[in-house]
Amino acid sequence: MLLRGTVHRSFAMFAAHLRRAMLSLVFVTAAALVAPAWSAAVGSRVEVTVNGMVCSFCAQGLERNLRRLPATQAVSVDLQQHRITISLKPGAALDDQQIRKVIRDSGFDVREIRTINPAP
Repeated sequence: MLLRGTVHRSFAMFAAHLRRAMLSLVFVTAAALVAPAWSAAVGSRVEVTVNGMVCSFCAQGLERNLRRLPATQAVSVDLQQHRITISLKPGAALDDQQIRKVIRDSGFDVREIRTINPAP
């Protein structure tokens, strides 16, 4: 009886990982069809929606890697919304491609990047 429960839990975990991988594949394929954004954010905040960020360990790793960018002043992660907010240093610029590279190198996919300009 104990073996049957263990096999059932193992299969359930495998199915959950497979679903997550399939969703990531769908988003990566869709993102490849969209033309890349070549914009740069200057002295503002950037919100990034990330696919695959499911635990606090994932969030901490991404936060640490994004803080290493020279233009970054602060990084906050909303794990529930899969969203990262990057505050830039005054007058600093950060290219979307730099953000995409750091997130991809960390093992995640970018769904959307949005620049939020400060109020005048």
